[in-house]
Amino acid sequence: METVNGTHPARQLAAALFFLLFWTAAQRISSAPLLAAIARIPETMDSGDLLTAASFVVMLNGLRAIALYLGWFLAGNGLAGLHPSLSFLSWLTPAAAIPMTYFLPPVLGEGIQLHFGIPAVLSVTSVLVLRYLTRNISDWVYKSIALALFVFSFQWLDIIPSLTAWGAGWGELSSSVKTAAGILEREGLLNWSGGAVFTGLFLSGVLTTELMVTYSARLADMALLRDREKKMARLREESLSNRSLVEMQQLVHDLKRPLTTILGLGDVIVSGRGEGNAARYGAVICEAARSMEEMVSEILREDFRRQVSIGDLVEYVFTQISPFPWRETVLLEAERPVMAEMVEVNVVRMSRAVVNLLDNARKANMQAGGGKITLSVSMEGDRVTLAVTDEGPGFPPDRTSGSGWNSTGLGLQYVTMVVRNHRGTFSSENLPGGGARAALTLGRAEKRKDDL
Repeated sequence: METVNGTHPARQLAAALFFLLFWTAAQRISSAPLLAAIARIPETMDSGDLLTAASFVVMLNGLRAIALYLGWFLAGNGLAGLHPSLSFLSWLTPAAAIPMTYFLPPVLGEGIQLHFGIPAVLSVTSVLVLRYLTRNISDWVYKSIALALFVFSFQWLDIIPSLTAWGAGWGELSSSVKTAAGILEREGLLNWSGGAVFTGLFLSGVLTTELMVTYSARLADMALLRDREKKMARLREESLSNRSLVEMQQLVHDLKRPLTTILGLGDVIVSGRGEGNAARYGAVICEAARSMEEMVSEILREDFRRQVSIGDLVEYVFTQISPFPWRETVLLEAERPVMAEMVEVNVVRMSRAVVNLLDNARKANMQAGGGKITLSVSMEGDRVTLAVTDEGPGFPPDRTSGSGWNSTGLGLQYVTMVVRNHRGTFSSENLPGGGARAALTLGRAEKRKDDL
């Protein structure tokens, strides 16, 4: 069986059956004792007795009316929940069944009289309005409370003598109370007391409905936010998985270069063609092996550091992006003395951070049709800055969901993490003439490459 807004229709139908049976039973409650008490009010001429009798009349009528309206209201919701094509029954059932019920007394038994007056019309209208306002609210208990407040408030209109001419209070009990008030010349008392209670209960129903609608809207916003967070988390996982695969392939590619050197020179020595140069070839092989060992250490150990010149670091970066077609759009701006400066870094991870910035710049250029990426190297004091500038749309005002180019933001997170681990700083800004600039700044090592 299908559900509507998460509420099982069988429960609503069961509740509807309960209230309708309760209403049928309530019709059997005899009004004779209450009518007898009302008949004695002119003898006492007590206004308190009049108000007490009026309250009992409203409570009895309200009890019957609430059971009737709630029963058909929940029946409509339950029937609509059986199948999407029956959704129209949620409003048609109470709109048609409640007025028809007022013509059932001959079937229920002799002596039962119902009057479909202004309060009944207002009650049916409140059912439909409440159904529309709370169409996205699943909790039928709260809706029932609001509906009960509305229906009970309209029952107080039946005892207001000034509304009799408008169709209010034509039933036997209500008419008896108003007749007694006329004999006591206390009609004004019923007008004011009935009006005051009606206003209070009606406003309570409005406030309850407003709270439900607001609460429902907040729940919907929270559900939408949770759904977005789940999608973002899934995208991050997929992006992380893809990124890890790409980085692994690139690292393997980086390891292949010294390995190729080792294998090539080893073959030369084994074949005997390098006779006389074996010692020199062996030295090159050892250097290539040490390079591989350092790369493996940098991959395995985040805290591994080695001194490298800015020029070699930049060359390593360009080696990694050389397979990509956008490599030709990257321009290098640097003075030769700066390229000879040394930094102590994890070359693999730091170069990967710079490649991430270049890749983000490439994506930004694709968004705005930019054609150039600039990698600039500068030095101020003992700090060296590598900055990437693009011709894209710039960073969005809200960067919580990523860099803004349909990315997950993992690239910038990685850059920030690597720079922080090297005790450096990372900054990003939009440029006045368009584009963006992302820069990482590192401490300079004491020795230059020329000093080694």
